[in-house]
Amino acid sequence: MASAEAATAVGSSASESFHLDGVKVHVEGPEGTGTDVLLMLHGWPDTQRFWDAQVAAFATRFRCMRFTLPGFEPGTPRDPASLDRIVELLHQVSLRTSPDRPVTLLLHDWGCLFG
Repeated sequence: MASAEAATAVGSSASESFHLDGVKVHVEGPEGTGTDVLLMLHGWPDTQRFWDAQVAAFATRFRCMRFTLPGFEPGTPRDPASLDRIVELLHQVSLRTSPDRPVTLLLHDWGCLFG
């Protein structure tokens, strides 16, 4: 079950996060329907922070979605996730953030395998 967290206005865009299957998903960019969504998947051994520069560049025009893949969060025990779990997580994030429109994947390294 997903839980919402506070949204913070940032100029013409907003920043918020929510939890889905124990993973914190970060959402940055303009709010509203019709906004194109970029879903960013990092590689090994990175985290969602890998995409900071791209979010800074794209967040005024796109909703930027990113999260740290399960088992990659620094300071937490390794929790290897199955390919099926990662694919289902991506599906659920996509449905939650862009239920009626396709998302564009930005992929790096091992993120390409999951994308």
